[in-house]
Amino acid sequence: MYSIFEFLEKHPRNRGITPLDTEASSRLLKCNAPEAVASFLHHEGVSAYHDDFFFTTMPDDHFETLSAWGLNGTHCFAFLRTAFGSIIYSYNGLIFQLDPISGYVYSGQFDLFDFLNLLATMDSFLESTYFDIYQQVKKNETLGFDEVYALTPPLPLGGSFESSHFEIVKMREYLAVTARLYGNKAREL
Repeated sequence: MYSIFEFLEKHPRNRGITPLDTEASSRLLKCNAPEAVASFLHHEGVSAYHDDFFFTTMPDDHFETLSAWGLNGTHCFAFLRTAFGSIIYSYNGLIFQLDPISGYVYSGQFDLFDFLNLLATMDSFLESTYFDIYQQVKKNETLGFDEVYALTPPLPLGGSFESSHFEIVKMREYLAVTARLYGNKAREL
């Protein structure tokens, strides 16, 4: 049964649902997304949540990116991402999160709906995704669905949250650059 009530209560939509168009629905079917991911994306379409901090995303938009991080990209089905470029994806029925700022992959113990309704509603999850920093750096500009706030310079090049600043950049390019900075290998906790 499809339900993300707790997620929406904690992270209300701030941009209404734009249903997937025919081309996006076809892409979702063609990439063989798991049923839970497909159900979520068909119900939520193109949406933004929690003051433009979370965005829905299409799995095949990230196959190449996740592969660049040393992950099995075509088997990682992204469905959500953050304003800082973290990609939340399903792999073998469990939910994982790639954090491009730290270079870590956080492995999950939850399926998609338990992740959304339990873990993603905890304040500790918001802390781990840098929501407090987002509130400080968010500009009056509206992020595009293909844009993120990038820490400049990135951590591997000596950046820090205290001395760096954030710029709005294209997500794919940013994730490709940060993957190279981390040796094309996501670190595991």
